[in-house]
Amino acid sequence: MSTVRNIIFVIFEQFELLDLSGPSSVFHMANKLAGKAVYTIRTVSCSGGLIDSRSGIAVSANALQDIQLSSTDTLLIVGGDPAAINTACKNPTLKHWLQSNSKHADRLGSICSGALILAAAGLLEGKKATTHWSDLSALKREYPKIHVEQDALYTVDGNIWTSAGVTTGIDMALAMVGRDLGNATMRDVAKWLVLYVHRPGYQSQYSQLTDAQAKLDTALAEVVLWLDEHMHLPIKVSDMADRCAMSERSFHRKFVESLGTTPAKFLTTRRLYHAKHLIESGLALKTVISRVGYQSELGFRMAFEALYGISPATYKRMHCARSN
Repeated sequence: MSTVRNIIFVIFEQFELLDLSGPSSVFHMANKLAGKAVYTIRTVSCSGGLIDSRSGIAVSANALQDIQLSSTDTLLIVGGDPAAINTACKNPTLKHWLQSNSKHADRLGSICSGALILAAAGLLEGKKATTHWSDLSALKREYPKIHVEQDALYTVDGNIWTSAGVTTGIDMALAMVGRDLGNATMRDVAKWLVLYVHRPGYQSQYSQLTDAQAKLDTALAEVVLWLDEHMHLPIKVSDMADRCAMSERSFHRKFVESLGTTPAKFLTTRRLYHAKHLIESGLALKTVISRVGYQSELGFRMAFEALYGISPATYKRMHCARSN
C-alpha cells in the first residue's frame, strides 16, 4: 500500500476509551512493523478540544469543521455511555457532518454502540450491521431497514464496517489491516499485541455458556459446565438428570422453565457450537465429529446444516479462506 491512510475516530463526551485505544493500537503497530507511516490516526469531535471518556481520561480532538474527508480515509464512530450515545444521536451538527462528509470516505464504520449514531444519521439503511449485544434489539426495532446481524463480532457490507462490543473493535481493525496490507501483517500485528488470535467476524459476540449459567440454579449450572467438559461422550438427558439427582421428568421441566429450551436441544446446540470453533481451529472434520460426541458423519452434517444453514465442509472452506 503506497498511499497513507487516515484513520479518523469520532469521539464525544463520555465515549468508551477502549473503542478508541484498542483499534488505534492495531493501526499504530502496523506502522511500526512496516517501518513507515502506513496509517495516520486522528480524533475529531463536534467542538474539538479535550473530550472526557467515561473512564475519566480526556483525549484531545480536532473540530469536525476542520476535517475534510478523502478517498483514503477510514471514518470510525466509537461507542460510549448510553446517555452519551443518545445525545450524540440527536446532535444536529454531528448528524449533518456525517451525512455530508461520510460519502467521501473510503470506509465508514462503528465500534460497539457507535452503530446507533450511524443509524440515526441514516447511513446504515439497507446494510448489514451489528452492535453491542445489549443494543441489538433497539437497533433492530428502531431501524427496521437495517439488516441487523445478531451473531457477529463485526460485519462488512461494501465500505460499511460495524463491530460489536468493545474489544471487537480490535478484531475489526485487524481485519482492515489484513485487507490493506495482507494477512501476514495482520497476524504479525496480533502477535505483537499479544492477542490470542484474530477472531473472524462471524463468531458469536457473547458466551452461550455464561449466559446459560446465569439463568440456572447451582445444580443445573454445574450440569451445564459438566456438559462442556464431557462433550465427547454420548450424553443423554437421563445422564444430565442423574447428575442433579433428579428424575428425568423433573429435570426436563426445570430446565425448560429456566432456559426456555429442552435439555436435548441445548445439548445439541452446545455440541455444534463446540464443533464450529473446532473447525475454525483447523481440525479435520472426522476429529471434530468425535470430539463433540456424534456417532455418524451424516447425523453431524444434518444437525450442523439445520442450525447454521451451511454444511460443515463449506464452513471449513470459508474459514480457511478467511485465515489464509
